[in-house]
Order: sequence, then structure tokens, then C-alpha cells
Amino acid sequence: MDQTEFIALRDECEIATETYLREAERTSTMLARCTRGPLSFDERFALLAQEILERDAYVLYLHAKRFLHNAALLGYGGLSTN
Repeated sequence: MDQTEFIALRDECEIATETYLREAERTSTMLARCTRGPLSFDERFALLAQEILERDAYVLYLHAKRFLHNAALLGYGGLSTN
């Protein structure tokens, strides 16, 4: 891995972070609707689907962050992208 690849990896990690935070915010907004009363079936189903989207975004974020962290700790030559 060279510096250009590392910068690209950092950019991918930033996108993954932003995506996860956006999905978490959507989930939080949906959960706030519970304060008015119980959710309808459609709202509960939408919340379940959103939780899956958030979880998937979180997993991608963690994977990108771990790989970036390892690349930073090991140096560019420590990891191979092949």
C-alpha cells in the first residue's frame, strides 16, 4: 500500500462514517416517534428495516476503520490490498 492508496482508504472510511451516522440519525428520529404513542404496524416494520440498514452501515464503518487503523499502525508497506 502506498500513500495514494492510504488516502483513498481514508476517504472510504470517511464515507462509511458519514453513512453510518446518517443511518443512526434516521433511526433516532424514528424512535422519537414512539414518545407520542405506540407505533403502527407499518411504522414498526419501517423501524425494523431501518435498524437493519443502520447495522449494516455500522459493520461497514467498523471494517473500514479497522483496516485504516491497521494500515496507519503498520505503515503503508505493512498491508497489502492484493
